[in-house]
Amino acid sequence: MEKPSGPDDVWSKFAMSIFDLNGLLMRAGESIVRPLGQSSARWQVLGRAFQPQTVATMARDMGRARQSVQRVADVLAQEGLVIYRDHPTDRRTKLVELTPRGLEVLTAIYERQLEWSRSVTATLIPAQLSSIVKGLSDIKARLEAEIDLGAKAVQPR
Repeated sequence: MEKPSGPDDVWSKFAMSIFDLNGLLMRAGESIVRPLGQSSARWQVLGRAFQPQTVATMARDMGRARQSVQRVADVLAQEGLVIYRDHPTDRRTKLVELTPRGLEVLTAIYERQLEWSRSVTATLIPAQLSSIVKGLSDIKARLEAEIDLGAKAVQPR
């Protein structure tokens, strides 16, 4: 019996490439932050807290469950890397914000990430990488528009 090869259309191949790349970036991220006692999940929350925002916003932008981001944010708060501040326009939610210690940790991570990315990009063509970034940005905008349209279509009148 022949093993199925999977979808052969260009969109499926694109999506699978993005999934594969994401997995590799997560593995690389773990190797960048592990020596600093952090994880990729913690790095993502710290990075998002650079601009104070709610856990729900972080989770949505990261494509994660709110509860999983909340657990990470709570641990970071217990360790003094982030704090919860009152939201100026919504009393029901809190903003997650970096503490000075959190900023130190994030800066150390960023320095390690820069060193790693320099070695990765040393053999890449900058113009090609810029073109890929532009293409991904265009696809992101298209998907956001499509998702917004879909959300509006299912809302009750």
